[in-house]
Amino acid sequence: MGNLINNIKNVVPLKTVIFLAILVAFIIIIAIIRMILRKKKAKKMLNENETFYNRLKSIPLAFKLNKAVALSRVNELMAENVDQCKIDFDEIQEKLKACSVELAEIDDMIYVHKVKAALKRLTSLERELNALEAVVNTVNSTLDEVLEKENEQRTHINMLKDEFRELKSKISTNRASYAQTCEYLEMQIASIEKMFSSFEEWMFASEFDKAADQQKEIKDNIDKLRILVDELPSLYERAKGILPRAIDEVGYAYAQCKNKGVYLEHLEVHKNLDFISDVLKECLNRLRNGKLEGVFDDLNDCEKRISQLEEQINKEEKAFDEIDENLDILLDGVKIINTDVENIIELYNRVYERFGFENWTDRLKEVSAKLEVLNDMERKLKKVIQEQKEPYTTILIAYKEVEQSISIFNNEVVEMKQKLDTACSDEERAKKQLIKLQLILNEIRVNIRKHRLPSVSNKYEDDLHRGEIMIREIQTILDNSPLDVKRLNAELRKSIDYIYTLYNNVNNLVGMAVMVENAIVFGNRYRSTYPDIDSELTRADLCFRNGQYTKALKISFQCIEKLHPGAYEKLIAKKEPELLVEEA
Repeated sequence: MGNLINNIKNVVPLKTVIFLAILVAFIIIIAIIRMILRKKKAKKMLNENETFYNRLKSIPLAFKLNKAVALSRVNELMAENVDQCKIDFDEIQEKLKACSVELAEIDDMIYVHKVKAALKRLTSLERELNALEAVVNTVNSTLDEVLEKENEQRTHINMLKDEFRELKSKISTNRASYAQTCEYLEMQIASIEKMFSSFEEWMFASEFDKAADQQKEIKDNIDKLRILVDELPSLYERAKGILPRAIDEVGYAYAQCKNKGVYLEHLEVHKNLDFISDVLKECLNRLRNGKLEGVFDDLNDCEKRISQLEEQINKEEKAFDEIDENLDILLDGVKIINTDVENIIELYNRVYERFGFENWTDRLKEVSAKLEVLNDMERKLKKVIQEQKEPYTTILIAYKEVEQSISIFNNEVVEMKQKLDTACSDEERAKKQLIKLQLILNEIRVNIRKHRLPSVSNKYEDDLHRGEIMIREIQTILDNSPLDVKRLNAELRKSIDYIYTLYNNVNNLVGMAVMVENAIVFGNRYRSTYPDIDSELTRADLCFRNGQYTKALKISFQCIEKLHPGAYEKLIAKKEPELLVEEA
């Protein structure tokens, strides 16, 4: 070998040898890489075919076929399709076995590096698996159609199982809400569980029609159980909580009203409450046995009865309170009307002759008859209340009638009284004014006499005498019967105007005279000092004695103003000369 290499070296250049060596090495590497890639591709295809094979093999054709065969025994219409499926199934199984052997052999070929042959067989196997898949899908589809009824029932039963589990969980969690019905609910749960077992047995025996009947029965029982679970809490709450409390409240209200003295025997409260209690007991017994029929209506009826009792008791109590609070006012109203009617009759007898009033003889008889009816109604009302044998709602009607009669009758009495009072008001007003006028004349007389004014007493004596004549004239009119109201009012207005004017004039005159006297007295202290003052004051005094009070006041104030400017204002305001003396 060494000689050969040497000979080659001698014949071929070294570079060419190296190049050839590298080329050979490169070809070898390329061959190795291709071999590795082909092997990797073969393993990948092998894995894909194995997955494909396993997917086909995992389809539960055997399980479905067995069920289909069992179903075909009781259903001749399906027998032909099932027989064909059996033939196809056998062929599929044979092909699957062949594919399994083929896969094993291909794996061995890859292991011993027979990759090219393995790839060919893998390609062929893939075509066979694709063809087999079509057959498998056809058989599977046919079996699904055959077993569709079972699948549908299975789907429905699973839904019912979920619903049943939910109900069991709800019952277990809220046992207190179902009170005494828990035992019955447990029995129902056990019964439904037995029905599920029966359903599975019928399904296992491929008796789908019987399984369907069993499924319907299961659904009906679950629906009933759901109704119980949903409605029992609210029914128990009403039967054991709300309504018993309402019964106690009505009993308490009844006792309170009886203590107040309200008549309630006609309501038969105890009898009604006992009846309601018996109905509630019967409802609880039915709930305990899971029988809801009629319970809701009975509870509504109990609630309605209790509400009516409570409403009637409240009405009786309100009627009692209204009568008890206002009875004295009502009776006082009757007494006042009796008194007013007596006063009207008495006043009418006086006014009728005195003022020539309209004839009320028939009207007064009618009023007396109405008053007698009102008094009779009052007596009957008092008697019924004292006997305490009638409901206060009934008594309240009679009370309202009396109250309404009082209101209507009182309006008539007030209207009659106003007419009579109006007829008497002119006379009463005239008498009061007459007294005032007499007092004013007396006051005028006292003022004139008290101050003894010169040239005044004689002048005003005639005015006083005239005023006295007017007063006597008014008194004469008042003493006559029937009374001439028109003449009375005319004379009264004339006398008031005259006497009040006289009163104001006298007051003004007396006031002016007093101021003149005060001014002269104040200026007398300056007579000896001021001759002109003495002359003016003498003239003022002469005017005063002659009754010229305005002129005398003017002269005296002028003198004072000369001595003390502004002092006359204090004199006028105070009318006290001593103040001016102190100022001086």
